Amino acid sequence: MIRIDLNNAASARLGRLPRWASWLVMAGAFVVGVLIFLVAASLALILVPLVIAGAAFATWQLRRRMRAAGIDPQNPFERRQPETARGEIVDAEYRVIEPAEKR
Repeated sequence: MIRIDLNNAASARLGRLPRWASWLVMAGAFVVGVLIFLVAASLALILVPLVIAGAAFATWQLRRRMRAAGIDPQNPFERRQPETARGEIVDAEYRVIEPAEKR
């Protein structure tokens, strides 16, 4: 049986990287890491105040709408006594009009 090894490690040449090149690769990786950190930090400095302002505006709108609906924003789940109807009582007369009925 014939065996052919296409990945013969004996014929492979191992190249050595010079020390200055390895330092250059490490310095480049460090610079890329610092740049990514700076971009993320600058986005955070821009987005965090926007998120805080948006949350404050949403809270203000929610409290305003709760007050308009008659709910106390400080204690929204309190049980209230049913109130009597406000305003005037409207008395009306209703009758059913059939389509076949002539006027």
